[in-house]
This record gives sequence, C-alpha cells and structure tokens, in this order.
Amino acid sequence: MSCSNQSRTTRCRTTQYRATRFDETGSNRTIAAQSRATPSLTIRSRAIASGTVQAISSHTVMIRAVETILAVMTEYPHLPSVPNEREATKSDLARVFLLDACSLLTDLGPLAERCRARAPGSKFIALLPPAESNDANEIRLFYWGIDGFVELHDSWQTDLPRAIHSVIGGNYWVRPEIFAAVVKHTQFIEQLVRDNSLTAREGQLLPLVMRHLSNKEIARHLDISERTVKYHVTHILAKLGVNDRRGLFPENFSDEGVFLPRNNAQESIMIQHRPHCE
Repeated sequence: MSCSNQSRTTRCRTTQYRATRFDETGSNRTIAAQSRATPSLTIRSRAIASGTVQAISSHTVMIRAVETILAVMTEYPHLPSVPNEREATKSDLARVFLLDACSLLTDLGPLAERCRARAPGSKFIALLPPAESNDANEIRLFYWGIDGFVELHDSWQTDLPRAIHSVIGGNYWVRPEIFAAVVKHTQFIEQLVRDNSLTAREGQLLPLVMRHLSNKEIARHLDISERTVKYHVTHILAKLGVNDRRGLFPENFSDEGVFLPRNNAQESIMIQHRPHCE
C-alpha cells in the first residue's frame, strides 16, 4: 500500500515470513517453515490472554482494510482503530497493537515501549511500507519489543491474519533473515553469560532487559517479584561492567551483530526512523 497514493498498490517483492516460538527451556520451534533451525535460545514469548486487537493508524484506507480483516477474524475481539498514542493508551487492557508506520510519524520502538508501560502484557505488530522493511530496522524494532512485522506488499492482507494468530499464540512473526540475526545475537548473549559467570536466572533476565522490558514486565514474564528482578539486574550490570540498563540495549550492537556493552560515559546513539511512504 502506498501512503502517498491511497488508490495505488505498491508493487514489490514477496517476502516470506515465519512464526517462531522461543520457549522457556531455551529451545525454539519454527511454526510455519519447511526447514527447522535448532540453536539454543533464551528468550520466549507468552500468549496474550485477551486476544484483543487494535490498530493505531490515521490512514483512512488502512483503517478500512484492517477493520475488514479483523471483522472476519471472529475468534479474536477487536477494538475500533485509534489515530494516535494518546487515544490508544486510555485503556490498560493488554492487547495486540497494529502499528501503522506510514501514518505514525514516530519511532515505533519507543512507541511500543510507552504503550506497553500503560497496558502491560501487550504485543505489537508493525505494518511497514516496503522502504522501511529491511533487516537492520526490523532487528532494531524487535529488540524494542515489536513481536511481528507485516510488509505492505501485494499480499499483506493475507499475511496480517496469520501474523495476528501467531503473535496472540505466543509466537513471533519475523522473516527468516531476522530470525537468523536474533539467533546470532542470542548465541552471543549465551557467550556473555558463560564468560561473565552469570547465573541461570540472570541469563533469563538478560535478553528481556535487552528487549527494553521494565522490571515490572520482566517480573510478570518470569513469575517473580519486581524486587527479585531488580536484584538480578543489578548483578548483571556489575558483572558486565555497565552502569545502567541502557548499556545493555542492542542499539549498541555493531553492524556485524556483535554486542558492545558501554557505560554512561559513552552515550548510546538512537537512530530515529521516519517512514518513507511514497
């Protein structure tokens, strides 16, 4: 879909996505792919209890198309689309947010973090114009807490229901290239755990901190107290030699996918992405 010409459909390559579950035992299970990868992973998702879906978009044609899709998906309740973050965060109901990158002229990563703070347990699917659908951007957004990506190519209206179903079920909906990058990063996390003598629990917390989850969200995710989370995060920071959790965010990944922990003396660079919807 082209944001500058609502009646014209953008032609672009067909992108294969697959749903992947990272479970609590550290293994992964590929849901929608012929090949199966078997690296050891330490992050997982959780099914969303309410199954409610809501789009954040001010794009008239997008809203109409999304609500038509949701009306057919009778197994999941949905709320009317809202045009902005302020309207979306009036409720604290955990839900799947569909974030329209074309009309939301803001970085979707911090937006997801703010919505999740207001509605803990929420999940997010980014609707990306083709120009914004690239490995670096999707990896960055994944670590901000985006659970799935739907590229607005010719078949996006077929892809979106599958993505919603996967994310509500506790899976991620990502392209194989993104999955491979996450595996690579996760393997590096495991190396950090081994090299810095992190405990098994600290190894569980580290990737959740890296996805920008708050202590409250991590506590809910692992069924432990916030005080326990704070205790473990403090020990992780000390063992890895960083002053605060910002030093653990994957904005500090190099272009080669290597994680470079930093302290406060080195300011993390946040790349602001503005959708290119032409």
